[in-house]
Amino acid sequence: MSTFVMTGKIIFPANNGREEFAIRRFSECKIESSWKGLTDTAEIVLPRKVNDFNRKKVSEWFREGDPVEIWLGYDGNLALEFQGYIKKVPAGIPLVISCEDEMYQLKRATVSVSKQDCSLKELLQEIAPGYTIVSDDARLGNVRFSKMSPSQILEELQKNGIYTWFVGKELHAFSTSKSDAGPVEILLERTAAESLKQREIEKTLVIMSLIRKKGKKLRVEFGDDHAGKRITKEISGIELSEAELKKEAEKLYELSKQPGLDGDLTLWGVPRVQHGYRVNLKSVLYPEKNGSYYIDAVTKTFSNQGYRQVCKLGLKAS
Repeated sequence: MSTFVMTGKIIFPANNGREEFAIRRFSECKIESSWKGLTDTAEIVLPRKVNDFNRKKVSEWFREGDPVEIWLGYDGNLALEFQGYIKKVPAGIPLVISCEDEMYQLKRATVSVSKQDCSLKELLQEIAPGYTIVSDDARLGNVRFSKMSPSQILEELQKNGIYTWFVGKELHAFSTSKSDAGPVEILLERTAAESLKQREIEKTLVIMSLIRKKGKKLRVEFGDDHAGKRITKEISGIELSEAELKKEAEKLYELSKQPGLDGDLTLWGVPRVQHGYRVNLKSVLYPEKNGSYYIDAVTKTFSNQGYRQVCKLGLKAS
């Protein structure tokens, strides 16, 4: 039986006069990533006693805004799992370093934008210059944002069903996360753990509202009578007819009725997965769980307890 040796490395690239250095011995790290969450985060816990830090004060090694990379894997085969910046400078023992991905930078700028008949890509290029934009050419109509951080504008886009996330230095913007990577084959009996069960299909009512330019609100409903579950969504910044708004409500309703699985799927460190990946699930004992699903979110932990990837599943793939 083959065994794998966990390997990790955390790199702090040179920045503002401080030389680059790397840490190979750390107590734990945790990375949370989701296409719905706007910001990927990481937390690094360093051991109580690290001899290298005796030469300098901790505040000289770790400074807010310094870049950081987290590489994880087995047997020296490492993958870049997180790239971002130190959000919070550690204080006390043990050292706990909180980090955010590239969204850290977009939370600390202020922009004003006013454009007519603006596309999604044009807006993103305006508020996030210097980044590669990966999106479709959806039209947003007239847009106006005054003295807001780029991240606040991205939060406004979420209200219209457009989600944004970073992949390295690329800013992605879509209604969902679907990677072009091939499906990952998973035999449930060989995973670290799973608590998956069939999602209950509830009676659902979708309520959609559109804030028009002159301030008037258009409201439509679509769904089941006596619904126990309600989905509400408010849209602004675009112009839709009542029929078009009702069609959008119908799409949300159909999504809510799709079959799926609730619970967590916990994998080892391999095969490596990210949100947007598709997993083909197979089970010998519970064939009702078989199917192909997209991953909505992944939490990765690396510690003396092992290397784990906890996945939240999203839509069933066609």
